Amino acid sequence: MPLPFQPACLPLALGALPHRSAAQALDISRRYAGTLLAWPQLPQRSFREQCLVQSVIGFPGLVVDAAALRVYVDRNEAERRIDSLLLAYLEHTITYAALSADDAAGLAETLRIGGERDLRAVKGQILGPISVALQLTDEHEQPLIYDDMLFDAIAHLLRLRVAWQELRLSEVSPATIICVDEPLLEAVASPFFPHDWNRVAGQIDDVLAGINGCRALCVCGDVDLHRLMQTSVELLIADGATYRRTFASGCDALIAFLERGGIVGIGIVPSDNERLATASVESLFHEFTVLLDDWTARGVARDQLLQQMVISPAQSLGYLDLVSAERALQLLAGVSRRIREEYALI
Repeated sequence: MPLPFQPACLPLALGALPHRSAAQALDISRRYAGTLLAWPQLPQRSFREQCLVQSVIGFPGLVVDAAALRVYVDRNEAERRIDSLLLAYLEHTITYAALSADDAAGLAETLRIGGERDLRAVKGQILGPISVALQLTDEHEQPLIYDDMLFDAIAHLLRLRVAWQELRLSEVSPATIICVDEPLLEAVASPFFPHDWNRVAGQIDDVLAGINGCRALCVCGDVDLHRLMQTSVELLIADGATYRRTFASGCDALIAFLERGGIVGIGIVPSDNERLATASVESLFHEFTVLLDDWTARGVARDQLLQQMVISPAQSLGYLDLVSAERALQLLAGVSRRIREEYALI
């Protein structure tokens, strides 16, 4: 279900941070974006905490070679053990997909510390089935997206993992956001992509179906937001450029998405060092108002949009340096505050 409150342009971090200390990462997350708190992923802490690896820990036949910085699936072992995953999926045994503190130190720290008084929702995240299947290979470096059985199995595991995350995060807050990250979704438009859109949407919806709280999807690049808004997603996060490009010719899909209670996540804060060095709260606020005015001119209800929106970074902050990542979070908090003050949002 969508959030039980209107987010009204609150800041929402995407999760990944460059820290090696879970305590430090959680502290900075709470300081700048603690109202909608994302548990911090720590891809620089260990190989097992990199997004792909963390998402598929426990997959049948998975081999994690940290020394070689390689993760792959042994096909023979996968075929031998895949029935156990299928059974867990059919019986909704979510503990099958549990993560240890070694595999998700930021999540463990979030569960240990809990939320502060102003916490309104807690966010979890996982790499989505398309991006996983494009990157995860077998021992011969063949991506699993070309194997229907293993492609389905990826979605089964991720569905269990989002359900397990949500159950644990509900100990911190009754309102949860679980985000499926699909950074490689633009590959679907390639003529060499092996599946049609219905198959892609079905895999994404299968994972989202494991979520009882707010179902979020985060994408980047040249993707079709019109189609994504027709899935079961309730919070769609994309960078400002993607939103501008998608709705340049009309906002009917956006209007329909808002009417059914959908929440728009605008990735307006830079996630690269070059843009972070020159960005300011006022420059980002101006960028936001240009987008807002354009959509309003195209028939989108301004007040409704402002209430059903969150502000986020454009992409992951996990591979920045610590100073740049903190600057991005400072800008995130600052531009959210500026927007909320300008439009008297509560």
